[in-house]
Amino acid sequence: MEDMNRAQVDDWRNGVESRLEELTVMSAKQNSDIHYIKDSVDEIKNLVKEQNGRVRVNESAIARIQGVGGMIAIVFSGFIGWLFKLRG
Repeated sequence: MEDMNRAQVDDWRNGVESRLEELTVMSAKQNSDIHYIKDSVDEIKNLVKEQNGRVRVNESAIARIQGVGGMIAIVFSGFIGWLFKLRG
């Protein structure tokens, strides 16, 4: 192994310190990005929960309307049948 003089050691140290600073900055940026993504995902989850609640309410309203419509159709059909029976 070759012995390094003082200038070479200082250059090597400066290179290592520079790279360490780059990695620290990159790590901080990634952490910031991860926090932003986590916040965005949490917000999307809350919006989906809110929409699911609205969909549930709408589905129950539609089921009620279908039930009433079915009952009206049965009564109307019975009435029409009764009219034809009287006529015939």
